[in-house]
Amino acid sequence: MEIVVSLLLGIAIGSVFTYYFLQKIQQKEIVREYETQIQILKEKHQQALKEAKNRSLDGSRAVIKGKIAEQLAPVLPNFKYLPSDARFIGDPVDYIIFNGYTDVKDNGGNENNLEVVILDVKTGQADLSQLQQAIAKAINTGRVRFEVVRHETFKQVATQKKYSIKDIQKTHPRAYERWTKTEDERLRQRYKQGVTINNLAREFQRKPGGIRSRLKKLGLLQ
Repeated sequence: MEIVVSLLLGIAIGSVFTYYFLQKIQQKEIVREYETQIQILKEKHQQALKEAKNRSLDGSRAVIKGKIAEQLAPVLPNFKYLPSDARFIGDPVDYIIFNGYTDVKDNGGNENNLEVVILDVKTGQADLSQLQQAIAKAINTGRVRFEVVRHETFKQVATQKKYSIKDIQKTHPRAYERWTKTEDERLRQRYKQGVTINNLAREFQRKPGGIRSRLKKLGLLQ
């Protein structure tokens, strides 16, 4: 009987140890599998970063090459205008060409041969941007003009505006003055009480348009 008990006990202990060792082996295999997967993911991530960096560098090189080409265009052999006639502006287009300007200025050329050309430099298969296409359309349809703005005009406009504000403040003393927090709060209350815009204008000594603008700023009027 003791032999049987000892045998059973030995089998039980052996089973426990066997299960324990199998579990350890299985855990090691799982850990090894996860480590392998992690290493694969790391390598993929590093490769993706490398490819993204290369794409970024290629894009940067393309942009730099484009910028250089834009700047050097007038001195390149296939540029059909005189470099002295070209004015670089960069955005929204690269150049304004005053074709014939140098000839008129230095050689007394015929002014009737002078022309203005809007020019943009492109590399590869690049197309005009949407805004550049809109500019080209405006030019091609004749929506172009020459204007002269004189410094005296700004002074005159500023003076007229100064006098007009003074005139307005004769009837609306608080017109164009800064709103205070107290005025804002009172305006909210009075507007919510149903007071009309014109009555608010008289009460706050401001123009009706100023009252509407403030109510919009306060989110009380659409």
